[in-house]
Amino acid sequence: MNTRSNMENPENRTSTYQPRLLLVDDDPAMIRVIGEMLAEFPNQRFALTGEAALALARESTPDLILLDANLPNMTGFDVCEILKGDAKLARVPVIFITSHDAPALEVDAFRMGAADYVIKPLVAPRLRARVRAQLRLRHRVMEAQAAKPAMAKPTGVRVLGILSDDMVEAHRHALEAIGALDLAKDCEAAVRLAQSKEPDAIVLDARCCNNPCDAVRTLLAELAHVPIVVLADARDIETEQCTLDAGAADVIASPARSAVLQARVQGALTSARQAREELRAQLESARGASVHPFPVFARDTRAG
Repeated sequence: MNTRSNMENPENRTSTYQPRLLLVDDDPAMIRVIGEMLAEFPNQRFALTGEAALALARESTPDLILLDANLPNMTGFDVCEILKGDAKLARVPVIFITSHDAPALEVDAFRMGAADYVIKPLVAPRLRARVRAQLRLRHRVMEAQAAKPAMAKPTGVRVLGILSDDMVEAHRHALEAIGALDLAKDCEAAVRLAQSKEPDAIVLDARCCNNPCDAVRTLLAELAHVPIVVLADARDIETEQCTLDAGAADVIASPARSAVLQARVQGALTSARQAREELRAQLESARGASVHPFPVFARDTRAG
């Protein structure tokens, strides 16, 4: 186990809080690659085994964990299960990084509590955007909740789908398994519908918008606390990156399997719920006033 910075030493802290990342992979070369891809987040610690990762996480709670699924002795899934069973660490987002492009494993990861599932080989802009998205989602939900506490609403989950007809046909059953499903054809109709039936999550088909990045911004201007999951062409890395940077909670490669879509939407809902729970815990704690906001909109403008 090791650390890439001395940010934990109060003498070395700056006025701007740097989120703490924990990188876990049994290949030191991969650790270096991931660390360089995420150079905009210099407060990095790393571990080569699951046991070392758990020790580091318990020593200093990270803001985000990037976890290889294939670890010796204790797999990434074992590590994630232990993390989610630890009251202190359960709310820390976990991004699985794996070479297994297997829908069943992806679904299992989200059911276990993962925040994201990224498949190797890694693409630097994609990885950076997904890390920023997880840090931003937690911060934005907490900020929106603090500014305007949610009013009491009927129990049960509502999902707002901005979907083309073929997407509705392909995924209606999976989305209805999450909760009540409301449908809209475009962003303007979705905002109007959301005013009368406030959603808990939004699923946006990128093909329904001329500019899906602007659509995400427009929706979040009205519904800052609601996670948005975007369906975009698997080859369209630019749309994936820009919608994540606009504030989307997740981007799913289309065409997507219904089971994967359902698991990832539920994962976004879980992340938003955990952010609200974290805010409540902070407000109830005397330490709440010392929580540092971090620069969630920071972007690495270098070529990647």
